[in-house]
Amino acid sequence: MTTAVAPRVSAPARVPRRRAMLALARVESVRFLRHPLTIAALLLFVSPWIYDLATGTTDRYPVLHDKAVDLQILGIFVLGGGALIVANLNVLRAHRHHTDALYSTLVLPDPWRTGAFLLAALPYAAVVAALVTARIGALALLPGAAGRIDPAELATTPAVVLLLAAVGVLLAKLVRSAIVAPLAMFGFAVAAFVALVAAARGNTVLRLLLPVMFTDLPFSLPAELVDRPSLRHLAYLAGLAALVAVAALARSGVRGRPLAAALTLATAFTATAGAAQFHTDDALRRAAITATANPAATQACHRRGDVTYCAFTDFTPWIPGWEAVVRGVRRPAPATVAATPLSVRQRVWAYGYPTGGASSNVADETGRNTAWEQAAAAAGTPAAIPVSTTWGDGRSEATFAAAVALRLMTGSAFAPTGTVCGARGALLVWLVGQATPGTATGLRDLDASSWGALVFTDATTFMGVSVPDHDAASGLAALGRPHAEMAALFAANWTELTDPATPTDRFAALAGLPLAPQPSPEERPACTI
Repeated sequence: MTTAVAPRVSAPARVPRRRAMLALARVESVRFLRHPLTIAALLLFVSPWIYDLATGTTDRYPVLHDKAVDLQILGIFVLGGGALIVANLNVLRAHRHHTDALYSTLVLPDPWRTGAFLLAALPYAAVVAALVTARIGALALLPGAAGRIDPAELATTPAVVLLLAAVGVLLAKLVRSAIVAPLAMFGFAVAAFVALVAAARGNTVLRLLLPVMFTDLPFSLPAELVDRPSLRHLAYLAGLAALVAVAALARSGVRGRPLAAALTLATAFTATAGAAQFHTDDALRRAAITATANPAATQACHRRGDVTYCAFTDFTPWIPGWEAVVRGVRRPAPATVAATPLSVRQRVWAYGYPTGGASSNVADETGRNTAWEQAAAAAGTPAAIPVSTTWGDGRSEATFAAAVALRLMTGSAFAPTGTVCGARGALLVWLVGQATPGTATGLRDLDASSWGALVFTDATTFMGVSVPDHDAASGLAALGRPHAEMAALFAANWTELTDPATPTDRFAALAGLPLAPQPSPEERPACTI
């Protein structure tokens, strides 16, 4: 009698499982990209660019390394939040459809399926990287682009997306509920806000340990002075993503020495990269001190006509914008005044800027101003007009125009703070408003946000010049009169109008304007410029 022997069935080899995992990852990546939330997040991410193109409001003077950080902040909440929720929903799809019991009949175990879900976010991260690169690349092509492109900053946004997608997979393995991912994203947003407030108060530890390093300065720095450890922070994010991925695999059933080795390696890498972010660079600190007190050594000067413009190398594309404002302010001045050679030098508070609720006292500011003026004079630009590292918005242009107007009216070195009263104050406001369309817009914005006095202020240049409302009102009203007529009148009476003793009613009489209501002698502020 012959006995039939059943053929032996060997266990599935690892290569087919790996291929099956990659095949599943390809399918899930397509589902990831086609998910409505993914599409909505991408559209929301690019909507500011579309709006700027449609309305012509694109920033013509972008600082590239700062713009990359701005994209990270938008990306972490829009793209990263979407990735977290979509990844979580994809993993929970079988549970939500009550088909997870069928997985026990498949040849691909749960750990391999978890690996496929983790890999599925890679194409989405690639799309994000392409969008970020395209955006910064388009900004870099603008004639007024300043700063430099940092590849590590560009890679941070897709790295954050991968990290949050991995968090979504881990949450699905921990809690089988679709509501957990949105709640986790909300909790992360609250934690980020708390950390941002703490960073603003001087807590740099939280600032560096967050997925995105929020800036703590209200102005831009030259690229060589930026103290953001972008490459080390990118490595820190990669370590966090690896840790989360290992945790998700462990939750899905992976055990043994490979898991222990991966966990040990990811933990060591993350800890090392995170600690490396706190390394201080003495050379960078010395460069920041030099740029604050004596920037001439790190600046390039360009002479245009009888005006010398000195700027940090990154910011020389802004010189044509500064020149347009200088020409606009000088245009109505008498020939003898307009022909005065001028110097414009960029100024930045790169070292010692008060953060974390700290403040600067008058003595310190006076010392910094004196040191800067002496250094500028030693570099061949005496009585230099300062200009900041913020440009392109109307307020910064109006503030710079006010500094130029003061230099023309006083004929002396720049006075960073004080009150300009009488006809001189009204004339200053008129000069600022008529210089360029940008300064006119900035003047209106400053007037709308000021009370008691129209204030021209800039934290970088220590500019804090104010014109009392009753004096500024005459200058604002003169902007509504024919420009050529006003320019001829003011040029013919320049000496009188720039005299500190000339009252506002004389300016109003020349311009044919009604006199604005005058304050009582007790309410009139002290005129210091």
